[in-house]
Amino acid sequence: MLGIIAYGSLINRQEIKGQREEPEQAIPIKLENFKRSFNQQPAWRENRGRDSAVLNVEPAEQEWLNGICFCYPKFDFKTLDSRERGYCRTSVTVDRISSYRGHHLPEMKEIFIYLGKKDYRNNNLLPNPDYLNICIVGAKTWGEDFYRDFLNTTYLNSGIVLRDYLSPP
Repeated sequence: MLGIIAYGSLINRQEIKGQREEPEQAIPIKLENFKRSFNQQPAWRENRGRDSAVLNVEPAEQEWLNGICFCYPKFDFKTLDSRERGYCRTSVTVDRISSYRGHHLPEMKEIFIYLGKKDYRNNNLLPNPDYLNICIVGAKTWGEDFYRDFLNTTYLNSGIVLRDYLSPP
């Protein structure tokens, strides 16, 4: 089995439908030693100036994030690699992954995640509102615990957690 970890718009079931293969399973997971931030310039989405950031993941000790591991018996990466052209497909080891209660990750031969290319990073951007909405709607569909974790493990570059950005004091 091959896994692809989605952590942004692809956690929204409507977004993943554009892929040629249907996943055999979709497992909510937690991924250790990575940090999710709105610091990526879009490679193909509409650029809205300062409000154009999409999500990126970077290695980070003492951090974690949640996502969905889509499981496939085999996968042709052509369409997904084209969609994610601002990112590099990177292998992840299974020892960094745990599934949410009530779910079980099948035995995996390979697991991949897309990390943003350095040329697309911009620490001065805020989230693209349409993209943010796609992510939030997607996170909510995976349950209250998943949604809460999504809000608490997603950052803006100022260090603000998404939960606080969405409900300022």
